[in-house]
Amino acid sequence: MKRLILCDFDGTISAQDMGYVLVNQFSSQNWEEIDREFREGKIGSKEAYSRIAEIMRGDESSVLRFVQEHSTIDPSFSIFYQYCQGKGIDIKIVSDGLDFYIRKMLEIHHLSEIPFYANCTHFRDGEGIDISFPYSTEECGLCGTCKKKLVQIQRKEYDSVFFVGNGLSDRCAAQEADFAFAKDSLYTYCIKKEITCHFFKNFQEILNDLKKKIRGIVFDLDGTLIESYEAIYLGLKECFQHFRKEIFPFPDLKTYLKPDLETTLSQFFKPEEVSKAIPIMRKRYEEVYLDHTHLLDGAKEVLNMLHSDGVVLGVASNKFGRFSRGALMHLGVSDCFKSVVGAGDVPRNKPFPDMIHRALKEMLLPPEEAIFVGDTLTDIETGKEAGIDTYALPTGFHSKEELSRETPKRMLRHLRELTRLARNPLS
Repeated sequence: MKRLILCDFDGTISAQDMGYVLVNQFSSQNWEEIDREFREGKIGSKEAYSRIAEIMRGDESSVLRFVQEHSTIDPSFSIFYQYCQGKGIDIKIVSDGLDFYIRKMLEIHHLSEIPFYANCTHFRDGEGIDISFPYSTEECGLCGTCKKKLVQIQRKEYDSVFFVGNGLSDRCAAQEADFAFAKDSLYTYCIKKEITCHFFKNFQEILNDLKKKIRGIVFDLDGTLIESYEAIYLGLKECFQHFRKEIFPFPDLKTYLKPDLETTLSQFFKPEEVSKAIPIMRKRYEEVYLDHTHLLDGAKEVLNMLHSDGVVLGVASNKFGRFSRGALMHLGVSDCFKSVVGAGDVPRNKPFPDMIHRALKEMLLPPEEAIFVGDTLTDIETGKEAGIDTYALPTGFHSKEELSRETPKRMLRHLRELTRLARNPLS
């Protein structure tokens, strides 16, 4: 299978957007107005560059010397590139920047053999530049380099095309590619448009993704695999009645639920009342939770398929441990799990990493061979603290937009995706 990774350059391979740095250094007039119109979508990069060319000053040797002095790239890119070479994965650069500084920076970092596509620059005699756009298309006519078209062209030669990027000019390419690695504004755009992507901070993380084999999955429980809101509400209602307080309406429950029971109760009761309310809540919950808990749509099918495929499964839940195990047994899926860790089983609840560490230990897996799936901001924080890739599922408290602000590795649309991803994480 012939694979290609197309990489954006500015802000992706390079540590900063060299185009912006150069314009700021060598423009003879205020260029912020051009940039503002570009970012507001009033003009495309092709028109922006054409206007910038009119105000750029500096001779070729001065500009190239400046590039030499400010040339920094992602420290992990070279290692990533070497790995891809060894695995027969081609790397090509597609940039809406300018060819002269890309060429110079690749030369400085001993990467000149990497093919690249970019806008072409001609230095005038004396000072100033002319810019041409050999990779522009008339489809929309906005970008100097149409990365979407370049993805389409490369498809003729490759079985799969991955794209890596971070900004405005990368949107169409991310949508056209088979898979995207995204950060910054591109990640937000991909989540909004439901473009399949992985978040990355640097090329080491992309390298880890290329090597990834998912041997195990740790799940959050409430809102991820099961729903027990009615049981929780009945338990809370018992506490309110005990202290002669009127409880909020059931539809408001999600508004008040916090990562753990103590934090939830603290919103309504004094500290000395909370300590009394916790056993009252748990007692009533234990009486009703089995009759008021159900698996989320598709969860049983997914768990059975993953288990039969040999994927090791675990649970890390802030629900009391014996309630978690009791619910899974009652719902007929407890045999799927190698480990079920809940509140009371470890010293600290989520967002501390103790539960995931305990689950992975019992699953006999290191973090790099597993993923954590959850539905809350707390789950994402916990996964990061535990050093495990976290996949977010917008089936509980938070929307995909809210979850994406905490940059999980991947945003799932449905649990069923996991049956495919366990076989091929980059699909």
